[in-house]
Order: sequence, then structure tokens, then C-alpha cells
Amino acid sequence: MKKFIGIIAAAAFAATLGIGAVCADAASFIGEAKAKEIALKHAGVTAQQAQFTKMKLDRELGHSEYELEFYAGGAEYDYEIDATTGAVRSFSREAKAAPAQNAAQPGLIGDAKAKKIALSRVPGATEKEITKFHLDHENGIQVYEGEIVHNMKKYDFEIDAKSGEVIKWELDD
Repeated sequence: MKKFIGIIAAAAFAATLGIGAVCADAASFIGEAKAKEIALKHAGVTAQQAQFTKMKLDRELGHSEYELEFYAGGAEYDYEIDATTGAVRSFSREAKAAPAQNAAQPGLIGDAKAKKIALSRVPGATEKEITKFHLDHENGIQVYEGEIVHNMKKYDFEIDAKSGEVIKWELDD
């Protein structure tokens, strides 16, 4: 009986924080690629002109949304796109120079290969289930950091940006 009450209490606590809601709704989401397409169209920018620096699936005030950041034409664009409807919830444009290009840096494996390596460790997972992904510096080396949410499980990873070696892999059930 104590175990049953503990499970109910944990579920109620998670529900108040919105944990699990992103996972439960994921099947009805528009997907990362569509969110990028919507933001680019709204900004009047082509995919070739844009350099994405942030792509994150998040939950805000009871709504799941994609948070995007990209640079194009000397400006930084920030968008929040509703994950279910594709509606632009908020956006901003600020004059700013773009940071160094991640994927084009010589010697790095690139975003696509890093995502492929991470997805190969989660049978059945697809790219749209990568909810966080970016290039970062950890302990003096460049790493791709990310998160995959698949079948109600969250996988956090770090991949060496030069060798493709998986440096960190954690499963949060």
C-alpha cells in the first residue's frame, strides 16, 4: 500500500511540474524540421542563409513549444513555435554578428553524424525525438550535447565533436 501511495504521489508531483507531458504529447508534435521551416518562413530567411544555434523542445505554461535561435543577414532571431499547432508564439530579431559556424568547422564530425551516432544507441528513435542538441566546450574539448526522448525515457549524451566517441550517456527513466 505504501508503494502504491508513493507512486501516486510521485506521479502527482511530476504532473504539477509538467514532467512527462512533453513525452506523452510527442506523437502529435509538428517536429523539429517543421518548426525550423515555420520560423524561417516567418522571418523571410532561406535555410541556406540561416545558421541555427539553438533548437529545444520545452514546456511553458502548460504548452509544449520549440525554442529556436538562428543567425542570418547580421541578425539574431529567437522564436517560440507551438509544438502542436505550429503557431508562432513569440519572436524577436536583434542586430548581431553570427558566431563561428559549428558544422563547417574543419575536423568536426558535424551535427548530422553526431545525431546519427546518438540515435544508433536508441533502437526505434528518430531525429524528431532529439529534443536538445548543440555544440559545446567541455573540459577543453568540443562536444555535441543533446537529449533524446523516446518511449517515455530520456537519454542525455555528449559526443566528442572530432572523434565521434560517446563521452557521456545517461538514461533517466
